[in-house]
Amino acid sequence: MRVFCVVGESGKGKTTLVEQLTKALTSKGYSVCTVKHTHFESFDLKGKDTARHLASGASMAIGLAENETVAFFGKRDLEDIKRLVPPVDFLIVEGGKEFICPKVLVGETDVIRENYIAKWNVGETIEPVLEAIFRLPADSTQLYVDGKRINIKPYIQKAIISMLIGFISTLKGIDSMERELVLKVNLREFNENMLSNL
Repeated sequence: MRVFCVVGESGKGKTTLVEQLTKALTSKGYSVCTVKHTHFESFDLKGKDTARHLASGASMAIGLAENETVAFFGKRDLEDIKRLVPPVDFLIVEGGKEFICPKVLVGETDVIRENYIAKWNVGETIEPVLEAIFRLPADSTQLYVDGKRINIKPYIQKAIISMLIGFISTLKGIDSMERELVLKVNLREFNENMLSNL
């Protein structure tokens, strides 16, 4: 997963850039998750059922509508968000200038006084931004244990991938392995099955 923030002053085109990047990346076959960060206390949900669910102690409230599903959580930091989203190729945060991650500046005003991986203004091509985000390092292997992301050194990533491809490529029904391999292991079920077979 490559993670970066799109930052800049309000009204300068952050949402426009996020939309354009999302369209460009998904058209190339990449999966994208976007996050909208705001400094307001909450999104405009005061008194609504989802806000009441959260206030009553729910860890997550989900809204189901005819054309969309929206999930709301209590306050989370960026590391929590990375663990919550399913494996994706890109996580784009609109806003989040205080987050520790690479940033793309929209507009001319330097809002954080640090280096940016790219700068963009409305009306410009997004190609230089795409080039910059593709240069960000990406983990080819992501390991989550009980919901916690575990960092894996590159040589261990390579060993895991090689071993899995070796086993899985021999299975019937595997036509190609070009984009993604997801393996979920329910350790509780595995351990119970192991005990019952003793």
